[in-house]
Amino acid sequence: MNMSSNIDSGDFSTIVRLRSNKNYFLNGELTFAAIDGTFSDIILEGEKGAYIVIGLIKGRIFKDFKFTIDDISVNDELCVCEAEKRMRELEYSSIKENEVDLIFFDRKLSFDKSLGISVPKNSIGIVKDFDIVKRESLNKVENPPWLVITEKHGDAIYGYFKLFPSSWVFYIESQVFVENHEELLSLIYNLGMEPIPEALGYNYPLFLADKLVKYYRNKLSKFINVTSLQSNIRYREFRSWIERLRNDGKYF
Repeated sequence: MNMSSNIDSGDFSTIVRLRSNKNYFLNGELTFAAIDGTFSDIILEGEKGAYIVIGLIKGRIFKDFKFTIDDISVNDELCVCEAEKRMRELEYSSIKENEVDLIFFDRKLSFDKSLGISVPKNSIGIVKDFDIVKRESLNKVENPPWLVITEKHGDAIYGYFKLFPSSWVFYIESQVFVENHEELLSLIYNLGMEPIPEALGYNYPLFLADKLVKYYRNKLSKFINVTSLQSNIRYREFRSWIERLRNDGKYF
């Protein structure tokens, strides 16, 4: 059922709920990719650098919204660069190499657009942390699962969702299912049902991508910390060490 409501902040919003008397089905199967990145700051030859890891989870969503994970991949890069900017570039370049129907990001798509990044039209961005006061206000909305749409601008909608009484409230920006809010809610609901405490009510593919990149980053964290203390380390030497570890299979 769709209905309109005033949230405590005074903003006029649309609250979307799933109808118990309706079976939700997609018109066809959808392929998806969830992408996430992380980095460690390092100093190379006296310059600020970074070790960046990008994780990609790919799968399929069937007509009944059940899904499978079909492929998991990791890419890494060592660079003398602005880490955050380079990480974003690598995430988007990874997506360009993988054509899928839906792309999930752990970030605000609107922020990337403000940086001049061309965000794929089939993207959904989910953010775990936002204003605490706003979250407290939204927690008063009863009967999850629900999706609160606060804004709509052209090809994108902006809002929040909560899937279970004990789960977190998340911020969402979607460039898909813009005209079919119930289908969007059904999608994120089914992708957030995995019985893992940290993943319940979130997005399982994004959860996997986050765990994947942090696992590989942490495998090298002690090595990176030690070598970063060597102010005279050469970029070429550090890169050779990373490549040797990768080829030896000691962390990949």
